[in-house]
Amino acid sequence: MSFNKVTMAQVVLKQYRYKLTSYHQVFTSLAVLQLLALFFSSGGVMTSSAGSYGVDAYLNTYSGDLVIIFTFLWGFINAITMTTQAYREDDFLFVTNRQSQHLSNMLFLVTASVIGGLTATLAGYLLRVILFWTSDQGTFAGMVGESATLIELLLSIVAVALYVLMFCALGYLIGNVVQLHRLFIVIIPVLAVGGLLLNGWMGNGSPITLKVYAFFVGETNMLLFLLKTLMTAVLLFAGSFALLRQKEVRT
Repeated sequence: MSFNKVTMAQVVLKQYRYKLTSYHQVFTSLAVLQLLALFFSSGGVMTSSAGSYGVDAYLNTYSGDLVIIFTFLWGFINAITMTTQAYREDDFLFVTNRQSQHLSNMLFLVTASVIGGLTATLAGYLLRVILFWTSDQGTFAGMVGESATLIELLLSIVAVALYVLMFCALGYLIGNVVQLHRLFIVIIPVLAVGGLLLNGWMGNGSPITLKVYAFFVGETNMLLFLLKTLMTAVLLFAGSFALLRQKEVRT
């Protein structure tokens, strides 16, 4: 019998440190995905042309948006993966319960979101540097936002990190919902694909999709944006916590 007393905070912190050192493959996959996104972006995201009096002009537009989209997918998939049995078994290396398990997972996902937001934003600038030095300077039209200040750069990193955190929270909730019943493995993808098809059939997008897009992406006030994204992530994580708090520690 041990007389050592550990608090919840100590258990959570120990599990969090363990996950930071053990789940290094998560960050390896992030680097690989962002390199792939940079490669795909190097061909340009949009091409336009115009011609008159025998003179043709072609304009290739480049963007780091693909890197950010890949980072969203990375956060979403990794959050689902953390709810699988293989990852849950790792928590039993320590004295644990549902609360400490969830809290350490959430801390890890918050850290992963910050790293994902930082690297995705900087990868966009890396793409600009690569294009600048590899393009023919005689045909190089210039860059948008090349005079961004340090504050603007930091705000960009924070915004992308919060988006990644929302996708992580959504993935974590879906992963935990699947734990309730195996049937959700089929139901959730069907609902997702059905929603995409419905959105496509409506041409300009369904009203719900447009409202969600305007709610998060169309917000121009930084303070409101912070509140919206943070509250959404907190609610999604709280949903995961509420769903499984009645389950046994080990199932």
